[in-house]
Amino acid sequence: MPTEEQMKAGYMGIRNSTIKTLIPTPEELAAREPDVTLHSTPDGVKFVRTPEERFENLDGFDFAPNYAEINGLQMHYVEEGPDDGEVVILIHGQPTWSYLHRRMIRSIAEAGHRAIAIDLIGCGRSDKPIDLRYHHFETHVSNVKTFIQKLGLENITLFGQDWGSCIGLRIAGDRSDLFARIFMANAILPVLTPQVFYIPEPVELDEKAPSIAEALAPSFDKPFPVFFQAWINYTLTAKAFNVGEMVSLECAQGGRPLSEEEIAGYNAPFPSLLYMAAPRAFPSMVNQVSVLNAVAWGKLAQFTKPFLHIGGKRDRNFGNEEMQNGFISVIPGAKGQPHGFMDAGHFIQDNVGEELAERVNAFIAANPFQN
Repeated sequence: MPTEEQMKAGYMGIRNSTIKTLIPTPEELAAREPDVTLHSTPDGVKFVRTPEERFENLDGFDFAPNYAEINGLQMHYVEEGPDDGEVVILIHGQPTWSYLHRRMIRSIAEAGHRAIAIDLIGCGRSDKPIDLRYHHFETHVSNVKTFIQKLGLENITLFGQDWGSCIGLRIAGDRSDLFARIFMANAILPVLTPQVFYIPEPVELDEKAPSIAEALAPSFDKPFPVFFQAWINYTLTAKAFNVGEMVSLECAQGGRPLSEEEIAGYNAPFPSLLYMAAPRAFPSMVNQVSVLNAVAWGKLAQFTKPFLHIGGKRDRNFGNEEMQNGFISVIPGAKGQPHGFMDAGHFIQDNVGEELAERVNAFIAANPFQN
């Protein structure tokens, strides 16, 4: 863990903003698993592909896989519902994948909509670059833009949470013409200039790192920057980082503990550390959000199409009126919409997924698309 002095220094923006040195290197990590096939894109991005058997018989997730090629990498997505239905794109955050939306997809599709839940590159069934440094905020924004273009999607209803909201809102700001409506849950679109968090240099694996609960317990009741700094450091350096354990802790905080089968579902994409560059690196992307997000905010301040925000009132960081009012006060399309809060935590899709899907369906029905 960084010291209090390091944290304070990081908040002042005097630390490096990107990951530079990795110990061990990605190649050294790959050498530890000689039986794992290492692939490479035409541009030289080395990646691994989670074996398909890892996704067999997952609790509540029996959707057929679909893939789009993004710069030599396969991006996985679930697609359910009629081809001519209203397009609803669901974008997950860290450290999850489209499994997070399993309690929503079917309900949205059964309402006659075309539900598309993507796996960001490095997550879920998508290909997984092994170098943490691949995972830059602008790279993921570009990847999702390319995905939308490849599928020829338009008049989209955007649903995003956590990093899915950051990426989705940035794209909506850049290309508001693609979107008919925006539905956000536990959302944020940060602008941090200068960078305010500390990135370890070098990033070195801690063989003796404790469990997530033990590591983060001292910062749970601290202000968000202190908690998030601890989270950045833990995900980057803890060799024993367990995705399912983290999601389970947050879901229990939200009032719906996960079963062992569900925990296994969140862990399915990540059979070893070699596959985990994305969940390890995502928190550090906070130092890569920049003035381009400010430009997107400027465009969102002119977004007159329907915008709705729902918060999970048990979310320690994003589920509060201040965060919600930040959207409502700026985005014209938020006026008159039924914003509110649900009895849920950070992973609101898992805590109250069915009810959340009903709100998505109601939002679409109450705001018919207009050319």
